[in-house]
Amino acid sequence: MGKAAARIGALFFIMILAGCGGGEALYDVTGIITHEGKPIPKGLIFFDPDPTAKTPGSQGFANIENGKYNTATAGKGRGIKGGKYLIRIGGFDGKEAPEAPFGKYLFPEHQLTQDLPAKNQTFDYDVKKGPKS
Repeated sequence: MGKAAARIGALFFIMILAGCGGGEALYDVTGIITHEGKPIPKGLIFFDPDPTAKTPGSQGFANIENGKYNTATAGKGRGIKGGKYLIRIGGFDGKEAPEAPFGKYLFPEHQLTQDLPAKNQTFDYDVKKGPKS
């Protein structure tokens, strides 16, 4: 019985290892977010797949610090699959307080829809003016 248990244990271990490498292929989005031409001190950016366009995958996101964001930042971001996204941007003044760790809102949550290709890319945006070329 000892050999059978060892074989089952080894098989179980191999099955676990085989399942660890998969997951969906995600692409990184980096960029600079400004408000009226100035970098946002702190903020959040979310990339929500557009259900009307049947965009696959789950939500992408990143923290914004001094205007810069990167969905590849460990623990603070998640990439996208590509397709049409509802992008939501929250910008804050960066002056931390117990009730507001990012500070006060600079503007109401800003939303836009954007097609993003299935590749690593840069997406710069000014909340007042729109996408930067």
